[in-house]
Amino acid sequence: MFKIVRSESVKLKGSFQLYFAVGVMVLQLVTVVPYVLLLKSGVALVDVALLTFAGYPLVTSMSAVLLFEQEKMANSFQEIRCYPKKYRLWGSKLVLSDCLSIATLTSTWLILGQIKLALVSFLLVVLLEHIHVGLTFFVDQTKNILLGFLEVLFIIFASNKALLNIYVLPVILPVNYIFRPNSLYLLLYVGYFILATCIVLWGIRRIDR
Repeated sequence: MFKIVRSESVKLKGSFQLYFAVGVMVLQLVTVVPYVLLLKSGVALVDVALLTFAGYPLVTSMSAVLLFEQEKMANSFQEIRCYPKKYRLWGSKLVLSDCLSIATLTSTWLILGQIKLALVSFLLVVLLEHIHVGLTFFVDQTKNILLGFLEVLFIIFASNKALLNIYVLPVILPVNYIFRPNSLYLLLYVGYFILATCIVLWGIRRIDR
């Protein structure tokens, strides 16, 4: 598995997905970090965090689309179809995509020493990444990105504490946890994460058909 991950990490170099991630990371570092360092209010800090979280669905949907298109352009998944351990191969791609998105979006809060916000960022990024990678197997690019815009609206509503008692929208659970640290949110999060991962596995199986 380690050899596969190392091989896939080499392929990631020079990809549009990597350039996109680096661009987003630099944008956050030069805007969010200096602004937060000038803030003295904890409430304002949370507001800035929620504002950045609202952009996560678009970043992860674009990352998932770039990953899928890169593989699709490589002889229409012939490499994956011919590989005997395709689940491990796609698993390594998903792990690398997760790590790239985490480094892109969560590192800002680690640099600022905001552990709780970094944890929420991590949970949100990983869930969104799995959701949108799974969707790439079933819907086209436009619909995937449009769902990202819809998720942005959900996060905006959640940031206003309007969806605290809503449990059927997985993307708002990490945001709700900021305002109400409830173990039920984490339990449901795990369930939705497993479901999203199962959708990815189902999508991988569809490639062979």
